[in-house]
Amino acid sequence: MLSATAHGPNTTSVRDLNTYLDCIWRRHFSDVPRVNKVEIAYGHPWKQRLGLIRLSLDNKLSFIGINTLLQHRYVPECVLITTIAHEVTHYAHGFGSPLPRLYQHPHANDVINRELEQRGLGEHARSCDAWIDREWSAFYQMHRKPPCFGHRARRYGATDLRNT
Repeated sequence: MLSATAHGPNTTSVRDLNTYLDCIWRRHFSDVPRVNKVEIAYGHPWKQRLGLIRLSLDNKLSFIGINTLLQHRYVPECVLITTIAHEVTHYAHGFGSPLPRLYQHPHANDVINRELEQRGLGEHARSCDAWIDREWSAFYQMHRKPPCFGHRARRYGATDLRNT
């Protein structure tokens, strides 16, 4: 199984997205050229989205945004791995990248799961789906925002989850 410990120590409590992206790309997508700069960062604590990929207007940058809640130590690593691999699959299929579009719609005919299976990530995807079905709703409700301190609550940012 792919993990941070198998690819170098994860010395911080925050999961380093660049390390994961590079390992996933090298091990599972080495046939997919990076034809532009690809950046990855934690984003919002979305309820219905784990990640996204966007292409800049000049096609020079593809940005992968990852739900900030996925850095929480309670979230299984397979969820983060599958989310990043999902977005790299979009890149390979020409969505959020300058590569030619291989399909009319990014999720048509279960193309993402079939691709992940072919690339040796099927077990991760199934474990991710099972955890999401079983745990995500309650986890999201518990961790989407911090407890109120006084009359104002802060929005979760990357630093809010580092020591949780």
